[in-house]
Amino acid sequence: MADLFQAAARPPTAPAPTWRQELRAFLTEPPLVGVTAALVVGVVVFIFLPIAAVLARSLGWGTPDGLTLRHFQEFFSQSYYLRALRNSLVTSSAATAIIMVGGLACALLVTRMRGAWTGLLRLVALLPLLAPPFIFSLALIILGGRRGLIARTLDIEFSIYGWTGVILAQAIAFFPVGYMMCENVLSARGRPLEDAAADLGAGAWTVMRTITLPLAMPGVLKGALLVFVMCLADFANPMMIGRGLPFLATESYLLVVGQQKLELAAVLSVFLIVPALLVFVVHRYLLQERAYTTIGGIGVASEERPLPAAVLIPLVLLALAVVLVIVSTFGVVVATAFTRVFGLDYTFTLEHFESPVGWRALATSLRVSLAAGFAAAIPGIVLAYLVARKPVPARGALEFLTLFGLMVPGTVVGIGYILAFNHPPLLLTGTTAILVISLVARYVGVAVQAGISRLQQIDRSLEEASLDAGATPVTTFVRVVAPLLGSAFLVGLLYAFMSSMITISSLIFLIAPGTRLAAVYVLSLAEQGEYGLAAALSVILIAIVLACTLIIRLVARRFGDQALGM
Repeated sequence: MADLFQAAARPPTAPAPTWRQELRAFLTEPPLVGVTAALVVGVVVFIFLPIAAVLARSLGWGTPDGLTLRHFQEFFSQSYYLRALRNSLVTSSAATAIIMVGGLACALLVTRMRGAWTGLLRLVALLPLLAPPFIFSLALIILGGRRGLIARTLDIEFSIYGWTGVILAQAIAFFPVGYMMCENVLSARGRPLEDAAADLGAGAWTVMRTITLPLAMPGVLKGALLVFVMCLADFANPMMIGRGLPFLATESYLLVVGQQKLELAAVLSVFLIVPALLVFVVHRYLLQERAYTTIGGIGVASEERPLPAAVLIPLVLLALAVVLVIVSTFGVVVATAFTRVFGLDYTFTLEHFESPVGWRALATSLRVSLAAGFAAAIPGIVLAYLVARKPVPARGALEFLTLFGLMVPGTVVGIGYILAFNHPPLLLTGTTAILVISLVARYVGVAVQAGISRLQQIDRSLEEASLDAGATPVTTFVRVVAPLLGSAFLVGLLYAFMSSMITISSLIFLIAPGTRLAAVYVLSLAEQGEYGLAAALSVILIAIVLACTLIIRLVARRFGDQALGM
């Protein structure tokens, strides 16, 4: 009876407004309409249009042949492009398997064991996040190239080029992604279920096989899907160390730059878009709706049990292998940067840091990346406010487009921008503006998500009080909301900045002759065998990314991870 009285006392839930009601409320604020229209046009033109241009060109749209499947037929009729597809699928699958096995082993040790060494293990596992992905190919070439350290030291014929090099480079570069997904799900595992199984006499392997791993599978599957798409779309590592082997991302670049076959390049790009879109949909709309509840509302005491030797020893061996590979690759790059000729002459030197061309390329990258950072953070915060607070029609679709720009491989973005902006009325190719705009399109989604997460912690009453006091919606946003979104703005700015500093795949299509960017210049130096200069510039890029990461962590600690969407 008490429940009935409480239910009667609660006010009825207001029905969700219809799209017509939202539209009428939206049209009552002209400044809101103008800002929203401008941002929607920007999102559609610079995120949706280039991707649509790739898909349309793969079907012959805009060509003399008209709509046709001829370009797909050409792709499937040539064994060379089928090998590119096979190589991309095989290396991505192998790298994903290595990453998830190693990531799961490291995550189990970090979450199940105690001691300072687990913190060190976690630090090493996340270390590749600080580096441009392509420096691991550089390190592997210095170690295992035809004239590398291994071949010279042992006086043998040895080469790490090809599948082996690509798989190892991708496994190192994207290891943190798989590790973080495994650690996240294992930190929230069903410990009481594991304790109950152990109390009933189940052995360590039985508990892991029947309890721990099945509960972790959703998170592991998410991580595997995400890592696979990142490896499939990887451009720099196959370009640097996969010499002689075709891959989808690299062949797309060669078709555009070397042969001017935009239609066939668009076909190859389709095989990069579809997996990314599928993973995005599965991750966002399917897996997140499944419930794998292992944490209840009632706290349950759990006994800390050390892992038995039968489980601990294999995990430690895997973790040691991961640590050795990551630390050695970083060490090789740093040593190469500060020695005259690594492997031959270990004399300390700073001459590799004295390249005028390298510093000019770095200065250009700094200007472009700073412009992209601010250009992504400012509209990102405004979009977050419109999506989270205002009755903007189709705001779900608007948010989806900003996130989709983040998921689309850089190779596809580069080709899409060439197709969409190589003719009037938006002739942008060959300009610095197209570099900045393409970076903004890719990374604005981070600022949007950080802003939405921050707004979820800000009470609407602050805005309502400002409006009741006579302030306009624009004044309320500028004076009340914007200052509270400062932390999310900083995260969006820094993420876009540091990602722009180290990205290659989209910019290499769009960079004008005579213009040098640091990351692209490192790639060209490595291809020319100038390993000392390439390593020195890579060390500087690592230092910049490290500084940005530390600032983000300080902001996250100050305002809370949830506030930043991290």
